[in-house]
Amino acid sequence: MAGRPPRALHLPAVRVLAWSTPAALAIALLGCTRWLPAPEPMRSVRWPRQAAGPARCLVVFLPGLGDAAEDFERNGLVGDLQRTGLSVDIVAANATIGYYARGSFVPRLAADVVAPARARGYAEVWLIGNSLGGLGTVYYARAHAADVTGVLALAPYLGEPELIHEIDDQGGMAGWQAPPRVATMTEDNYQRELWRWLQAVSRGQEPGPDLYLGFGMSDKLALQDRLLADALPDDHTFLIPGAHNWTTWRRLFDLFLAGSDFTRRCR
Repeated sequence: MAGRPPRALHLPAVRVLAWSTPAALAIALLGCTRWLPAPEPMRSVRWPRQAAGPARCLVVFLPGLGDAAEDFERNGLVGDLQRTGLSVDIVAANATIGYYARGSFVPRLAADVVAPARARGYAEVWLIGNSLGGLGTVYYARAHAADVTGVLALAPYLGEPELIHEIDDQGGMAGWQAPPRVATMTEDNYQRELWRWLQAVSRGQEPGPDLYLGFGMSDKLALQDRLLADALPDDHTFLIPGAHNWTTWRRLFDLFLAGSDFTRRCR
């Protein structure tokens, strides 16, 4: 079925994402999904708007590796968004790496988080995620392009070094010879298919959400994120000094709130 997530992430991808944590070492050595729980239904945390009447927009936060849904509140992003006074309800999905590893991320997020929220009648849905969650924003948007208005990917992981260097060596997304569109995504083709889709969306050749990107200049994923940034309009990319951490992501998020169409559309 088109849009189905891969059966599992490649172990090299898991190691890159985890920055050599003990959990990543266990994953790499054992390669077993029983160490990566993915409870059904997917848990989520909601922060509904306090104002009277239904909100216009829904924001779905997707956490990075090792993060939880509550971390968006702990690190200030929920409060920053609430203080804007925008017509927004907020939900954070506890989309941990187990869902990606088991290939259930897209269907569980759709069934357990997005669909119940959309039943409340939002005009727009925006996905915002950091690191692994940044990957999740574009992954889900590809599978459900008609249902996602916009995406903010904060320092997203977008592939293994071999593919990133291939795209870079061919002159970036402008010159990269993308493979044909695949009918079914697998663990062997999902990274190339995501880049092919991002290239097509950025060129207006396929439908997709309004894509925004933010990352720090010294982020470990800066090379791959720059490749995507070069294909997006200047006002859809936020680049600041900073590393792969919540301090940088919060500053980028605040720039997004101050200078994107999201703020205009969700009044």
